[in-house]
Amino acid sequence: MRQGPIFLSEGLTICAMISPVRLRRLSPRTNRASNQLDFRSEKNLAVAILRQAWHEAVLDLYSVKETSREDYRLLKRKAIEWISSDDDGFPYWCRLADVDSNAIRKRLQFNLQEQ
Repeated sequence: MRQGPIFLSEGLTICAMISPVRLRRLSPRTNRASNQLDFRSEKNLAVAILRQAWHEAVLDLYSVKETSREDYRLLKRKAIEWISSDDDGFPYWCRLADVDSNAIRKRLQFNLQEQ
């Protein structure tokens, strides 16, 4: 197991424990199970992306430090724009997650009116 910093772009660094993972080559008989696993993985990724966008869109700006509010205001605006847009992939991620994009948009409008 290797430990140490991982360097990301723009000078960001995270520390992580990295353990080697051994991958097995799939035989043609197990390929069907692999496709099901890939679909579940894609669906889980889509759900995570949609949850993150939702969290950013409904964020209460008064719950964050005053010095960070402008950054969070921009993040919130971009999340709302992304959810409202048909061009930037929101409907694609909704189809992958098997959710109705229009229902999410209506719920977002309702939540934003309540804030």
